[in-house]
Amino acid sequence: MSVELRSVTKQYDKLKALDQINLKIEKGEFFVILGPSGSGKTTLLRAVAGLERVDSGNILLEGRDVTEVPPHKREVAMVFQNYALYPHKTVLENIVMPVENQLDKREILRRVEELSSRLKIDALLGRYPSELSGGQQQRAALARALIKRPRVFLMDEPLSNLDAIQRISARKLIREVQRENNVTTLYVTHDQIEAMALADRVAVMNNGKIIQVGTPEEVYSNAESEFVASFFGNPPTSIIDGKIVGLEGKIGVRPEDVEIGDGDLKGQITDVEFWGDRYLVYVYFADEEIRAFHHKRLKIGQEIRFKFKKISGPWNS
Repeated sequence: MSVELRSVTKQYDKLKALDQINLKIEKGEFFVILGPSGSGKTTLLRAVAGLERVDSGNILLEGRDVTEVPPHKREVAMVFQNYALYPHKTVLENIVMPVENQLDKREILRRVEELSSRLKIDALLGRYPSELSGGQQQRAALARALIKRPRVFLMDEPLSNLDAIQRISARKLIREVQRENNVTTLYVTHDQIEAMALADRVAVMNNGKIIQVGTPEEVYSNAESEFVASFFGNPPTSIIDGKIVGLEGKIGVRPEDVEIGDGDLKGQITDVEFWGDRYLVYVYFADEEIRAFHHKRLKIGQEIRFKFKKISGPWNS
């Protein structure tokens, strides 16, 4: 099912949470909405779910205007940041809640068996949420959302309560489940790594507006604004004065686009971080600081020569 937002606006007092949002998500696409806290990304997701009324504009699902349609009639399912599992119900009872009055018992049990096996929670069905780890709770929440066989899957920072190792396996699971079911997915996060790992396409949001849309590769390599360049990617782009290379305005340089050991620019190493297969080097020059990757550990205080292989911009404030 395709999802489309046409000139959608939502305002709280003087704050525009959504400012003329125009967006088209294709059927079966894994679409990530990325932005800092307060950018409007969760409001956008809740508007698609029908949990938030918009002030103006239209929301369409598969070409049908659902702007005034209640949530339970939109064929969407949502996984919340805190999973929203009922503590007094078992995992099984939580999973079947969305369909217990809509399907016969045999079909419900068949779906539970299928999902619990796929998500590796079949041994946990009799437990309560308080008896589960964060990763297990997340899998239970996924099963509850998928049992309805929704045509649109909405996910609001579902990995934020997991540790770094759990996040990696959970990302893989979510992508596999999405591919297997070919369900259109809108996924909200502030984590650039999640966005790059999961998205077919990503929309970067800030201050209630869509700043840039593209594949992760497009947004990473061709940032259209200083905000996108500095926000998208880890480590972030170094933003410096373009006058250094004869340009007006600000320019961006990714760490991998700085070549140390040759070039016309000179700087001094101020810090070095070990990143496993390489080092992240901080270089101070011309009253600016940039980050660069290098294959060897350089000494703090060492003078180096370098050049830029590629830059983004320039952008004028």
